Amino acid sequence: MIEIRREDFSIDEITKKMKDPRIGALSIYLGTVREFPEGLGLEFENDNHAIQKLEEIEKRAINRFEVAYVTIIHRVGFLGISENILLVAVSASHREPAFDACRSIIDDIKDLHKSWGKEVLK
Repeated sequence: MIEIRREDFSIDEITKKMKDPRIGALSIYLGTVREFPEGLGLEFENDNHAIQKLEEIEKRAINRFEVAYVTIIHRVGFLGISENILLVAVSASHREPAFDACRSIIDDIKDLHKSWGKEVLK
């Protein structure tokens, strides 16, 4: 599941949907806005190509690792310090592919942020 949204999300609701009897591991990454000098937060525009890029990242992870489910939720708009930006959740039979896929997805999204997000200064 890929979603881009303005409002916050519930980690519990997402993870409940990703469990089934085949799942032995659920790796979750929560990205938040950290404090930076002279900064108020981050701004992510609702880029029409972002959903397509996130879907490509999801497909790469599913094809590369033995995972059952992938969820990527990314928020857009202005996000202040300590607000949630990104949720990446990966479920698999075993922990190693869940961890590896989650890290791969995060690294790919980090590259995407270079062109998508910007710091909002005081």
